[in-house]
Amino acid sequence: YGVSELAKKEDFDAPLQKPQFRSSGSKMTGSERGTAVHTFMQYADFAAAASDLSAEIARCREIGRLSARQATAVAESKIAAFFTSELYQRMRNALHIWREQKFMVRICDLQLDGSLAQIGADYAGTDGMVTGIMDLVFEEQDGIVLVDYKTDTGKNEAALLEAYTEQIRLYAEALSLLMKKPVCGCWL
Repeated sequence: YGVSELAKKEDFDAPLQKPQFRSSGSKMTGSERGTAVHTFMQYADFAAAASDLSAEIARCREIGRLSARQATAVAESKIAAFFTSELYQRMRNALHIWREQKFMVRICDLQLDGSLAQIGADYAGTDGMVTGIMDLVFEEQDGIVLVDYKTDTGKNEAALLEAYTEQIRLYAEALSLLMKKPVCGCWL
């Protein structure tokens, strides 16, 4: 049934059950940890987090942005290093910051080259679309900077670059097209 059908049905008598959630004692998956960190980065007050990360995690928990398990995962992550990084210092001086930016563009409108050229050729003259969510984008005088959060464990820098370079290149092309400004940097 659709919601509107159920709302109009007078003799609705479906048994309601309490959801069966995973035990809070079970170990979080990598995906769940990544979601926790992404959620924190979406809703956190960055200045407050840079000043007192634990307090900002607690605030996000108190206002319902993070569950207790997610708050623990964020606290155990390496997120504190972000707030002491060169990247964060640049963000503090940004003209504008956007978080969790959804996008959808026609593939044929992107300027794809190198290993992505075949994708562009495959969709030339079509209305094929690419969609995604950019974790964080900020504007500097020289252009736009794209930041993509990764919480993978067990991968070194070279492995991360190999795994995500094409994704970042597609995001950067879409971002440049949408903002009509150059992308002057991409960060994992």
